[in-house]
Amino acid sequence: MSTKADSLFNGTPVNILWDDILMIPIYGIIDTARAQNIMETMLSNIQETSARVIILDILGVATVDTAVAGHIINITHATRLMGCKCIISGVSPAIAQTIVKLNISLGDVLTTSTLRDAFRLALDMVGHKVVSAEA
Repeated sequence: MSTKADSLFNGTPVNILWDDILMIPIYGIIDTARAQNIMETMLSNIQETSARVIILDILGVATVDTAVAGHIINITHATRLMGCKCIISGVSPAIAQTIVKLNISLGDVLTTSTLRDAFRLALDMVGHKVVSAEA
């Protein structure tokens, strides 16, 4: 079973943002081996914490091609099999354009451009309301 210390050691940190909400920041290049590591770490942490929502933040991923998009979609499908919903945050204009140009279907994968929006959505998904303070 993976622990937070193991996650940090293997290069895939998992952050607990709130009860039932985890977040994994992804930086750099995602190849098959790294995608497998991310998936294993994510699934172990979902099992450990009984998380209901996980945010996969790809802000630090410079490029997305068909293979990378496939890895990301597989990761989201695996989380769903564990009873956990996955939100992909950090979708930049360049990544959005690439996904459209490559005609990659993300299906029913939830995406946001910012981690803030993803966290707000995740809170709503677990039954918490975000109320903005009025001036």
